Amino acid sequence: MKKTYNYKAADELIPLLRSIQREVRERREEILRLESSSRVFKRRATQHPRLVAIEAELMTHRRELRMAERELQRLGCALDGERPFRVLIPGNDGAIEHGFAWDLGDTRVHTIIEDPAR
Repeated sequence: MKKTYNYKAADELIPLLRSIQREVRERREEILRLESSSRVFKRRATQHPRLVAIEAELMTHRRELRMAERELQRLGCALDGERPFRVLIPGNDGAIEHGFAWDLGDTRVHTIIEDPAR
């Protein structure tokens, strides 16, 4: 069943979206940091004991990132592929393209049609 939102309902999602988006951002940043550390240790000839811990942390952060993204999907929303800190919210007909967008830091949603950045 498709999720549908009018402007008011989409706007009411903002606190939850903010929380999910903050987690997505933090997880992505940590994944990048850990991947960089992992590459440094892998370039060395010998196995470093920290590498196993880094790989385990990476797996945890990737799993948690997938879970956060699934939570957005459960709400009927999606991350914008062109703007990673933007969430797309389906409109009254359940279609993303007729819905709303919210960027991290925004206080209101806006209709996708009105979005000058698209």
